Amino acid sequence: MWKWEKSVHEFSLKNGGVAEILFGTYSIFVVTDPDDSLTIANSCYSKPSIYDFAKEMYNRGLVTAGESTWKSHRKLLNPSFRQQVLNSLLDIFSEQAETLVSNLEAEVGKHSFDVEPYLISHFINTASQTTLGLKTDDDSVITKHYGPATKGLFEIYLDRFVKPWLHVQCLYKISYLKQKQDALMKIISDISISIIKQRKLEQKQNRALNYEHLSTSDKFKPLLDQLLELADTKDAFTDDEIAEHLNTMVTAAYDTTAKALYFILILLGSHQDVQTRIFQELHEVLGAELAQDRNLNKHDLQGLVYLEAVIKESLRLYPPAPRIARYLNVDVKLKNYVLPAGSTGVISVHSINRHPMWGADADLFRPERWLDPASLPDNPNAFASFSLGRRNCIGKTYAMMALKTTLVHLCRRYHIISLTSNLQILCHALQSPVHGHHISIELRTLCIEGVNQP
Repeated sequence: MWKWEKSVHEFSLKNGGVAEILFGTYSIFVVTDPDDSLTIANSCYSKPSIYDFAKEMYNRGLVTAGESTWKSHRKLLNPSFRQQVLNSLLDIFSEQAETLVSNLEAEVGKHSFDVEPYLISHFINTASQTTLGLKTDDDSVITKHYGPATKGLFEIYLDRFVKPWLHVQCLYKISYLKQKQDALMKIISDISISIIKQRKLEQKQNRALNYEHLSTSDKFKPLLDQLLELADTKDAFTDDEIAEHLNTMVTAAYDTTAKALYFILILLGSHQDVQTRIFQELHEVLGAELAQDRNLNKHDLQGLVYLEAVIKESLRLYPPAPRIARYLNVDVKLKNYVLPAGSTGVISVHSINRHPMWGADADLFRPERWLDPASLPDNPNAFASFSLGRRNCIGKTYAMMALKTTLVHLCRRYHIISLTSNLQILCHALQSPVHGHHISIELRTLCIEGVNQP
């Protein structure tokens, strides 16, 4: 799929930014022009039938919801992802990052290891705590039940995505995967509904005791509590809808963010100059506190300009979601073509992020490009890693904060070593390194100059 993605990219650039792929009489149009992609994104909000696989699992969650449901629910959910609200999650991000750092100690000094399982566990725990309010000790429901079921369910979706015979509903219904899907969905649903009912009971008891809800912007409140408030004050959601949103948020947050961090670590391990510059910036921003494992605050994150550039550059080259599909319910007029209603438009994030407008070095990892606005494309749609248009990723800021915080804790403790020369890419529903791409880590030692040697 990676080679196919690149060949479509090259073909479309030579043919007006669009490549048509025929499946019998059905057309799929792959669009690589940033402006045309925005036109599609803002003209058509419905998802094509390929998303029905995920809709069976997440129903009215934001990723799979129908257009009318998405519009009303997105408007209600937007305030929960404001910067002020997300700042209250920083302690959780830091605490979970420290747990990840501790878990990785077992790998220090080894020749190499696969870091992906650590990252998946880390972000499932983080997302479960920030959305459901669950604690993540070893005996928690996350570690033993909710986390494994969430991971397993999404893996079923990815497996079905790449097996065309399982797209046929009658065949899928009699498959082992369908049985496994139903079992995992029951685990997730039972846990989610149980947590919702328990939290509603707690809130009712608090009100009966005249306890005031703490609603200051810097007080952590899991997404569950925010949705329950909307349900109570605006009659906005049923318990089932709340569960669907929470499960969608956990799944969307853990897998894409884990894959993003996986790529970042591989790139840092093979670009030692970039890693050194990150450590220098950490020393400049944190100063003497660099050696302390204190939680980060919003001012720390704001000062880490180069680290943010590294994250964006990695997301540009290796977006976890390499394409976005929309069902075209109307004719869509592009610069050079009119795409007919009834077909599917696929926005190639991979192609947009490496479009010639990025310059001759579009395929190179060069984080410093983000530090100079003059070196960036004039077109704001040339970076599509968080999607384009109104139906973009609601969790963009959440993801950036989680990645930044985790990287600070990792980079101030460990020196990362890897190679991109043997990097192989899987590019299906999501983009990721081929399973088992290894890195190695060594403990850092702080030097007087603020730059470390492993």
